[in-house]
Amino acid sequence: MWGHLLLLGVVSCLGQGSLAADYFSSITGLEELLQTEQYLTRELRSKVNGIRTSLQFLEGKLASIEEEHSVAAADSENYLTNPVNVYRLMKRLHSDWSLMEGRVQQLSEDMSFNASREYGLSFPSQEDVEGAALALVRLQSTYKLDVAQVAAGILNGVKYGSDMSWQDCFELGQQLFEMEDYNNTRVWLREAMERLRRHSSHAHSPPTSGPDTVTLNKMEATAKSLFQLGDFDTAYELSQRVLQFDPKRIRNWHLGDKGAAPSEDTDGVYLPKHSDSYSLSQEFAKYERVCRGEVNPTLRKELRCRFSRGHHPYRILAPLKLEEHNLDPYVVTFHDVLSPKKIAHLREMAVPRMQRSTVNPLPGGQNKKSAFRVSKNAWLEYKAHPTMEGMLQDLKDATGLDTTYCEQLQVANYGVGGHYEPHWDFFRDPDHYPAEEGNRIATAIFYLSDVEQGGATAFPFLDFAVKPQLGNVLFWYNLHRSLDMDYRTKHAGCPVLKGSKWIGNVWIHEVTQTFARPCDVFRDHEVSLEYEIIK
Repeated sequence: MWGHLLLLGVVSCLGQGSLAADYFSSITGLEELLQTEQYLTRELRSKVNGIRTSLQFLEGKLASIEEEHSVAAADSENYLTNPVNVYRLMKRLHSDWSLMEGRVQQLSEDMSFNASREYGLSFPSQEDVEGAALALVRLQSTYKLDVAQVAAGILNGVKYGSDMSWQDCFELGQQLFEMEDYNNTRVWLREAMERLRRHSSHAHSPPTSGPDTVTLNKMEATAKSLFQLGDFDTAYELSQRVLQFDPKRIRNWHLGDKGAAPSEDTDGVYLPKHSDSYSLSQEFAKYERVCRGEVNPTLRKELRCRFSRGHHPYRILAPLKLEEHNLDPYVVTFHDVLSPKKIAHLREMAVPRMQRSTVNPLPGGQNKKSAFRVSKNAWLEYKAHPTMEGMLQDLKDATGLDTTYCEQLQVANYGVGGHYEPHWDFFRDPDHYPAEEGNRIATAIFYLSDVEQGGATAFPFLDFAVKPQLGNVLFWYNLHRSLDMDYRTKHAGCPVLKGSKWIGNVWIHEVTQTFARPCDVFRDHEVSLEYEIIK
């Protein structure tokens, strides 16, 4: 059918410019017809070959996506908590489907396949794709993951999903290049070229499975840019791959020999590291080490796991299971506080209200999204459900603090790569909190899910991290007894490597806590002052 339609199209185009002639009257005329048919044959063969190539491409893509969905159907939650799967899903919906749409439209102008505007489907934005790319890089950096293993779907030695293709790795590298993250650009482009090399040398690889013209153009442009930036090795390797699949391009441009100096207008520019000053600090490096579990294994004999009667007579009959992490500042975990049933209710109430988390603005300013904090959250009134009122009662029983002045319950969800970089929970500027309520004296994190890998709450200055465990509550004081800020309590939500992290944050304010946590005779804040300045 395709050949018939194309033939009709070609003949009709030719016929519009042809004049009537008696071709049977001479051999010359017949030769012209023979030449015409030869031309039609060549054109039709070219079209058929193009259709075959496009169909092979579409069949390969479709089979690959179908295979992905068969894996996802078995356990969608497990599939969607894999950072490689998340990135590939977003990349497919953002760019691959557009490419396939273009291939389908090439097959016939009469055939329409415009998935982006049909059925009211949701598609990720460019920001989503960039966010997924940054999540992979963040995980790679924080947990010291080998790029080749990440591309193979292996996270910390565990195989979770299918491999990334060389195209996936290349597009990730290109996205990082456009985001000026040049060091990570290098490693992902090299991984892409290595996978392309293995793919090309595979005995069963079809001849049409290499880069198409659009991809070769992108590879060529990226190679030129890398060369101008001074990354000669990656530029040379990329250019060699381009010439491998299209040797004619050597006429159009030339990078020079491997290791050659850049042109004079580059002025000796070499690859910068796309990073802010804090991520280069010793403090940030310590935070990443704590997230990886690289902590001092010294046994602290003063710490105990014990039953606690708390501050309510009921707890004599039903004591709390308490685990001490640190005594000064005081950081503990209360185990098995919330039941799975109550947690399910909380999450159901939060989901419709979830919005992108923001960081605290300047007084009077607007909340702002930031790569510093990647999650979604919802704010819930405690009176909206008995479970939330019970959470406050449990905290009061456990700590003795008055929970009258608390901020609304914040339910937060950190997806794959979601994190919250080191920060304090107390406000350094009095304009951020109501004077009649005072600062945040304490924080309680209710863990509303387990997390398979990553997602720990890290305390870099205290050299430990607490792994989320369903139903547990992590509690600590943000202020000294003198109500001065305790800078040792800087903490962070480590990136979620595998899984989905749900938490409920409760912040208790200092007013009415005079008798629950009385001050000492002398101020006790000097011990934490050295931790105020970033090193």
